[in-house]
Amino acid sequence: MQKHTDQARTAGAVQAFGLILAMTLPVTPLISLLPNLPQLLRHFAAVPHADFLVPAIITIPSVLIALLAPVSGIIADRLGRRRLLVIASLVFGVFATLPVLLDSLYAVLASLFVAGAAEAFIMTCGNALLGDYFPPEPRKRWLGVQASVGSILATIIMLSGGLLGGISWHAPFLLNLMGCVVFVWLLLFTWEPRPQPEPREGGSVSAPAARFQWRTMLPIYGLSLFAGLFYYFQIELGVFFANLGVHTPFALSIITTVASIGVILGGWYIHQQKGRSVTFNIGLIFFCYAFGYIGIGLSHGYLMALPFSLVSQAANGMFIPTYVGWALGKLDPSFRGRGMGLFMTSFFSAQFLAPPVLTLISRSQGNSVLAALVIVGGLSAVLTVVTAVRARALPAPAHSS
Repeated sequence: MQKHTDQARTAGAVQAFGLILAMTLPVTPLISLLPNLPQLLRHFAAVPHADFLVPAIITIPSVLIALLAPVSGIIADRLGRRRLLVIASLVFGVFATLPVLLDSLYAVLASLFVAGAAEAFIMTCGNALLGDYFPPEPRKRWLGVQASVGSILATIIMLSGGLLGGISWHAPFLLNLMGCVVFVWLLLFTWEPRPQPEPREGGSVSAPAARFQWRTMLPIYGLSLFAGLFYYFQIELGVFFANLGVHTPFALSIITTVASIGVILGGWYIHQQKGRSVTFNIGLIFFCYAFGYIGIGLSHGYLMALPFSLVSQAANGMFIPTYVGWALGKLDPSFRGRGMGLFMTSFFSAQFLAPPVLTLISRSQGNSVLAALVIVGGLSAVLTVVTAVRARALPAPAHSS
């Protein structure tokens, strides 16, 4: 894999995997606690409003990423992205693990509030540094690796969280100690790079921008928010399979784990491809959502739906490398922190919008989530055609790398 030199230092696999691990940290509390949510609800049942407060243990970090990511990006551009990423990893490792020693629900929420603020810096600075360390083609391939490795790690973390939950409700929080491992890794093997001008087609480089490129970036953020709905509809994957005859938690975890292989395949595809445009990949992503969602919605059993879920999950595996790579490629290096912070806000906002949107569509179809999926897939098919027409209207690239 091509390397990028900043003065005497060269970024390669060690730096890339350090950033990949760092950007796995924000999902660790979420997926490790999901299997243990019923246990947490039982344990804190006597606390007033526990039915609202306990799920907030899982949702607070994502809310803070959406709210604080732009601010964290501005700070990172001014103070240094690597420095803030190292500090944020340590803060996450300490405060996300602290509930192991706590018994008060309010104390747990407070510690995860601090951890969530750190996650905003981790997501923003980690992606910005990936842009600083690597030029476009190696960057795209590392983003593909991130999608595949992230899916594998997510599966391991979820299974480990379930096993640790059998010991105690405190035990799954031990998985957040990975933040301390990432802190040491980043401290030893990364440095503050000097951002280089972004290479353009034909061998030219972009001129430094005097101000943030709102006109260029707003369409990217808007499409990331809208397309992110299709990405996050799959939060309800367990509900889809429950409507197709899978009812026990263990069976649902097995089925959804098998479906997540699609994410690995999608990330691997992005890692392997060369010379494909962003427009082509966006169209392919919409096509996979269309094929997958319509197939699941029309299936008559979970075995019939499983291959279609692999295809829709493959779209998720391609989503992050495509959209993050697109945003990084358009951002001026001096504004990468702010730009990626705004991207994280748009993308994570889709996480909160997707469930109510799917619910509204389901209600319009007689409260049938499977019928709603057919509607969603049909819309995605239309977007596939629109993207294909758009791709044909664009001039051919001067060269493919």
